[in-house]
Amino acid sequence: MERGKVKREKGKEPEKEKIQQKGEERNKKKEKIKAEERGKEEKIKEKENGKEEKSKRNEDEKRQERETEKEKEQFKEKEKDNSTLIKIPLESLEKNKQILVLGLDGAGKTSILHFLALNRVQRSVAPTQGFNAVCISTEDRQMEFLEIGGSEPFRSYWEMYLSKGLLLVFVVDSADHKRLPEAKKYLHQLIGTNPVLPLVVFANKQDLEAAYHITDIHEALALSEVGNDRKMFLFGTQVTENGSEIPSIIQDARDLIAHLAADMSDQA
Repeated sequence: MERGKVKREKGKEPEKEKIQQKGEERNKKKEKIKAEERGKEEKIKEKENGKEEKSKRNEDEKRQERETEKEKEQFKEKEKDNSTLIKIPLESLEKNKQILVLGLDGAGKTSILHFLALNRVQRSVAPTQGFNAVCISTEDRQMEFLEIGGSEPFRSYWEMYLSKGLLLVFVVDSADHKRLPEAKKYLHQLIGTNPVLPLVVFANKQDLEAAYHITDIHEALALSEVGNDRKMFLFGTQVTENGSEIPSIIQDARDLIAHLAADMSDQA
């Protein structure tokens, strides 16, 4: 009797193994289904995150466009109001040719304009948002200077006014080495539209320790490529104390600009 019982118990072992195998297979199928579901969920999340990132990028781009348009509108409003250092009638700006003062933001254009106009130093802290216009009287004529802001939204207006220019005064920050290639690009774009427009370059902020010498500025701006038919002059300048007299080199530059403007006016 006992032996038969043992035999019957041994016969049950294969059945248990089959049951265990089926259980393991079911568990594997469940794990596989769960893994597939997790994969689907992750893909859905990735798509949603991608949509969110794309939406954020679109919102950022739209915001930047709105800000640029706002700045341009402010520039147009300033043109209408004709905000100037010394008031010049709007009709005069439209009809007469001006001496354009251009350059990247932070180069020191407004300080140079004060040098030339007021015969004394007056530092400018904030970048010009729009334009400054000033009239300088000489013995036999008046010179109208027009400075246009150097921030990116206003650079598109540079070429618009270039056709009204008697000559171009271009100001660069001699110590801002990283932006000199950018200044070179815009300068050559401007002079490329007019092969004979006289050019006066101010290598400004020569008092700073990091400032390039004017010979280095000449090379960095590729001034040897501006054209043989063009009158081109390069001056090294620096900002001195507020209220002090302007350096003699600025006086020389102003006399030269007056002479060039007179020649161009007579040719017009």
